[in-house]
Amino acid sequence: MNFIEVLEEIVGKVDGAVSAMIIAADGIPVQEYVAERLIDLTGLGAEASAMIRDVALAAENLGLGEAREFSIISDMCGIIMRKINEDYYIALIIRPDGNYGKGRFVLKTVVPKIESEF
Repeated sequence: MNFIEVLEEIVGKVDGAVSAMIIAADGIPVQEYVAERLIDLTGLGAEASAMIRDVALAAENLGLGEAREFSIISDMCGIIMRKINEDYYIALIIRPDGNYGKGRFVLKTVVPKIESEF
């Protein structure tokens, strides 16, 4: 499976989406697709491992079970992170006026299609 094509398809399906990437849980970027660079994706990869750990710990401490998705919405953009498996996540970066609901839906439907590749 060609991950760059999958990422490009995800960005193309979501109004306001500008980039997507697959990130290892330790923060190492696996693949990225950029139509428009709103943020430094290398920086996102570096920060991702801390965010993944913190969200997982918070979900555990609250008795919520496994955290499968989380979002950061800021003035500059939104980032939706969806778990592929224990070791990999997919991130979608969307403009502030983008369609976050569609972004969440597209990630939710794409993950089952690619998780066997990991």
